[in-house]
Amino acid sequence: MRLGEISRILVLNRNHIGDCILTTPMLRALKRRFPRAHIAVSVPASNIDLLATNPHVDEIVVRPRLSSWAGKFGFAFEMREREYDLIISLQEKSLFYAWATHYAAWKREKPLTVALDHARTRRWYRHNVPIVPERHEVYKYLDIAHLLGCPRDRNPVLELGPTPASRERVERFIADRGMDSDARFIGINPGGTKPEKRWPVERFAEVADRLHEELGLPVMIFGGDRDIERANAIVDRMRHQPLVTAGQASLGDTTALLERCQLLVTGDTGPMHMAVALAVPVVAMFGPTNPTKFGPFTSLKAVLRHDHSCGSCPLPCLHTISADECVDAALKLYSVPPSQRVRSDRRR
Repeated sequence: MRLGEISRILVLNRNHIGDCILTTPMLRALKRRFPRAHIAVSVPASNIDLLATNPHVDEIVVRPRLSSWAGKFGFAFEMREREYDLIISLQEKSLFYAWATHYAAWKREKPLTVALDHARTRRWYRHNVPIVPERHEVYKYLDIAHLLGCPRDRNPVLELGPTPASRERVERFIADRGMDSDARFIGINPGGTKPEKRWPVERFAEVADRLHEELGLPVMIFGGDRDIERANAIVDRMRHQPLVTAGQASLGDTTALLERCQLLVTGDTGPMHMAVALAVPVVAMFGPTNPTKFGPFTSLKAVLRHDHSCGSCPLPCLHTISADECVDAALKLYSVPPSQRVRSDRRR
């Protein structure tokens, strides 16, 4: 099949918040290569807000819950009925998406099917793109775009934007708390999926107070439903009253709230990548995860990581990072002149 004949594209995107954000440079490259093509992107319902304003996405297709076989079969039939010209799978480990993609192309000349290479699924795709180790994940996805003839962007950036409705809700949320409509904040994002990725709440509280005193900006504490307890524990240990949004904001509203931050202190979580996509400077604390592959994709960052554990954790963890280290990194980062604030990481 000739690439010039491609007019309908489906991208089976990633599940997690950060991973989904890291694919946005690839989506941009696809639209530049196929400007007239209809690009549909499949994501879980929880991630719709991450792509709702993306100018390179024409349609968002909600993927089924993996626990529902009826939903999965229906999704596979729909993939075949839509007669896509090109299906790109970023779900290289999933046998279901491999089978569904293969079924969409079964006994047909199209769609062309492309995926990241994985031993479990490579037989089901027509083209598999090798994964080069020790590079940032963004380049892994861009390798697929380059296989398809997409132009190489010398300065790829992550993309994210709030909807007008989210901005309006955030303005009301801030006004209802007696703050100026143009208020700006220091963001604190205390969440983490594993114990070794969760910085102690007392250190978050100390850093929040000290940055508030140094910079004169109010503090906003982010998080999902699972982070409410940690957020409240930070509030209890602070001398200054912060604004807490943990468990109260959708992803869309979180985007609009992050947009107002002058700085975000965060662990290795999805909102870190959201902040990067919004050009917010980040102090990112890493434990067992490799920041070379999964770190903030920006030059406006300070990554804190020690190669040893605290003794209680089996792997390198955040617990070895001191509050002094975090405050020093934040103040140095905040003082960077705006003219030097570049959203992408030029290092390959």
